[in-house]
Amino acid sequence: MGLAETEAARSWSAFYSAASSVLHGSRSGADEARRQFDGVTAAMEQLFLGLPERADRLRELARLDAPVQEDADEIARMTDPRAGAYFFRAAVSGHWLGLLSLSRLLPEERRWPAAPYLRRVLADEPERVCGWVAENLDAIRAQGPGALSQTVALVSETGIAACGLMTTLVRAHSERFVLLRAALWARDIPVSERTGAWVIVAESILRTRSFTTHESWESEQLLGALVATAHPDGRLRTGQDRLGGIIRFALAGVLADHLDDEATSLQAELVNELAKVTLEDPPQHMVVTLMRAVLDLCLAEAQLGVSLVQRLRAVHAKLPATAHRSRLVAVHLSECWAHDSLDTQAAAAWWQAAVEVARYIGGGSWPSADLADFLALLGTRCPQPLRAQMEAALGEGLGAPPGAEEMSAWAGAFPGPVPDQWRIVRGLSVVLPEAVRAPWQPLLALLEEKYGPPPGRPEPVVKISTWVEAYGGLQLETFASQAQDAGMVTAVVALAAAPVDDDDGDGDRAALLGELVAQDPQEWAGGPGAIAAAAARPALQAAYFNALHHASASGLLAPGMLGSLAEAAFAVRPQDAGAPGAVRLQLVICNLLHRTWDRGESMGAAEADAVVWLHGLVSGWSTPRLGTSMPLAAATVVPGGSALLSLIAWGLRETVRSGQGLPEELTATLEGLLGAEPDDQALAVIGFCLTQLHVCDPVWTAAHTGSLLSLDAVWRPARVWLAHGRPDSSLLARLDRTGLWCAMCASDAEGPIDRALHALLDEAEPLGSAGEFIAGLAGCPGGDEGVSTMLSRLATYTARAGSGEVAGRAAVLWRAALDATLPGSALRGAGHFAFADALDEDTWLELTAATLAQQPSLHDTDRIAARAARTPRSPTAQLIAAAALDHGPVDGYRRTRTVHYAAALYSQAPDNNNPERDALRVALINAAAIDDAYAG
Repeated sequence: MGLAETEAARSWSAFYSAASSVLHGSRSGADEARRQFDGVTAAMEQLFLGLPERADRLRELARLDAPVQEDADEIARMTDPRAGAYFFRAAVSGHWLGLLSLSRLLPEERRWPAAPYLRRVLADEPERVCGWVAENLDAIRAQGPGALSQTVALVSETGIAACGLMTTLVRAHSERFVLLRAALWARDIPVSERTGAWVIVAESILRTRSFTTHESWESEQLLGALVATAHPDGRLRTGQDRLGGIIRFALAGVLADHLDDEATSLQAELVNELAKVTLEDPPQHMVVTLMRAVLDLCLAEAQLGVSLVQRLRAVHAKLPATAHRSRLVAVHLSECWAHDSLDTQAAAAWWQAAVEVARYIGGGSWPSADLADFLALLGTRCPQPLRAQMEAALGEGLGAPPGAEEMSAWAGAFPGPVPDQWRIVRGLSVVLPEAVRAPWQPLLALLEEKYGPPPGRPEPVVKISTWVEAYGGLQLETFASQAQDAGMVTAVVALAAAPVDDDDGDGDRAALLGELVAQDPQEWAGGPGAIAAAAARPALQAAYFNALHHASASGLLAPGMLGSLAEAAFAVRPQDAGAPGAVRLQLVICNLLHRTWDRGESMGAAEADAVVWLHGLVSGWSTPRLGTSMPLAAATVVPGGSALLSLIAWGLRETVRSGQGLPEELTATLEGLLGAEPDDQALAVIGFCLTQLHVCDPVWTAAHTGSLLSLDAVWRPARVWLAHGRPDSSLLARLDRTGLWCAMCASDAEGPIDRALHALLDEAEPLGSAGEFIAGLAGCPGGDEGVSTMLSRLATYTARAGSGEVAGRAAVLWRAALDATLPGSALRGAGHFAFADALDEDTWLELTAATLAQQPSLHDTDRIAARAARTPRSPTAQLIAAAALDHGPVDGYRRTRTVHYAAALYSQAPDNNNPERDALRVALINAAAIDDAYAG
């Protein structure tokens, strides 16, 4: 219940109080008694009559053109949120706004039932809705930030009519969501409708630094809208249209506010060239974008013939006489020279402004390139009669040079900070007139002695490079060219000896070598022994062989090459496991051996030594341990675990070749690991390979059933096999049934469930009766969720397979679950079968209806309704859609889609007065889709 429904429910308290007063002596006449009786009766109707019984009256109220207060009182008594939601979706009269109680109309923190109605009124009477919001703004804000946000969103749809209200909102409520909505509103107002009041809203938003900092994109959009509004389409606003001037002052005022902050002012100084800043690709910091916006507007007005004094009036009025203002003026003078120099009067004003700004040229902390460009322009264009005045102004701006004593003290303390004034003079010295530069020459000579000559043009204080140094300064192209010209061995020798920046122990060299091999792995796979010897160190050898291993896995090497690669890699196996890169090389060798044997290839005479070496790695690695969070993953990234995988791959290949059981060298290792104190990582590797071991030597597997197939602990091989191993129905059937069910009920049971499904889909029924298996699973703790998940994954598999055969077997399993008399919650996952198009419609309808009879609340109700809508003439489909409405989510996207599909089905269903269609009609009414229920 929301605010309005809660208020309606309180009417019972009022009735009780009134009746109690009468009982305790208060007088009550016949009229009052009748009024009380009518009120109680009306409230009882709201409380005890369902929505279907009240639907006709609701529709009648919603369609009233001229409602009266009695009608509004009836709405006020509604305690069913669905009734209120429908009423506001359907109400047509604007009179309701003045009749309904405030509690019925107010937004709440997370919902606003009245919003659809207010939007309809908004379309016809925007000023009225804005007035209502303004009048009740305090009450709206009291409902919480969400309520205020919804209100601003609604008002923003009003267009320019909301301007006054938006001004109030942005000034009184500086919350991010308010300013964000207001900014989007201001941006979307057509240029032709923008007014001075609109400028005030935009200006207020842009003055809020917290907003412009965190919402830079929206701020830049709004700023661009302001500039575009000043003189739209290159047309100068004249006469009574003063909007261009208003915007000019607004921009300057916002800029002044931002520059008043010390950190923001610093960001403005760090920009070296304002001329390179554009509003189309704005910089990160808003203050720089503001400076560019002011300059763009000034330049546009210069091109339109506005006088220099007028276009700079706002800059002089709003910004104090600081380095920022002088720089803005200087940059504008540089940019407008081409226009102003063409007119004698404009040129005179230009030179007057240039002399004035020269008096402030030495302010700030750093020189900038755009100031240097301005000075260069003065040097080349200044008329001779003005030169003395200009040079005097520049000298005044730069100030007095330091004396010999001050320079000597600074030189004695070198290195130390350079005073701002010195730094600026040095940066601008290249473009200063000789007469201005001369007094500073001793200082300039001292600074040149310490720092070298100044750049021809000031450089940025902060330089950002997009080039990322890779390989420690080594160039891939250099070694690739050397490999092509002098051979790969020569290139590797040179790489191994090449110096790198910040040497990280061959990491950069190894990365470069791996990239070289990846460019042409087939070529680099020739002569692996010589290349490995040239690499010399384990880190480089590991990089070389690892790149070839990945190339082989991707099918980039010719068949039959793995054996020679594995042999060459084994030949350089590290003797000292503690050497840099040795562990990595061991792991790469194990991986190569594994892939070689897994593909049935051989490494020749070295194979016996390799097997012995692998035994040694496994023995040195395995140790009693339990509690590893991901034991299989942990084992496969270290040499010992990878060695065990490789050893098993060798044993499997030998078994296939000989036709005998597993070789003794392998079984001895496996039995040692199975019989020792448990090592969860080693046992995880064995479990991962359990299917292959069972297929190759079922006798050996049977002899070790207790240690291999037990499910009593998470570290047992069978537990890992259930999660990660290859499916094997015969092996699954040998597992303890209760233990298997418990594994299928665990939180991470996808693996066990998928293996059980694989077996249950087998018509041979290796697990016995599907119904008995499912019933047994449901009987375990958490089994209902396990069955639900299994049905959901069965539906997913059926949908992906797209096979009629799979769909037929899936239907058998679904029926078995229905016949097993399971708890209703165990069937919820069957809703996912709505995605399985391979199931024919009749089968899906039959089984879904049967499922709903046992468990009305299924997953994916929106998809269930969508599939039911495919067969609108089917009474079963109508019943399914009704159940989806009655038992699906009560709100959100899925609810909306469920109502949509159910309404579509109802509209196409034949009117046969059948109970299923009536049930769907009632469900639509209960879902507040009353008009849809009456449209069928």
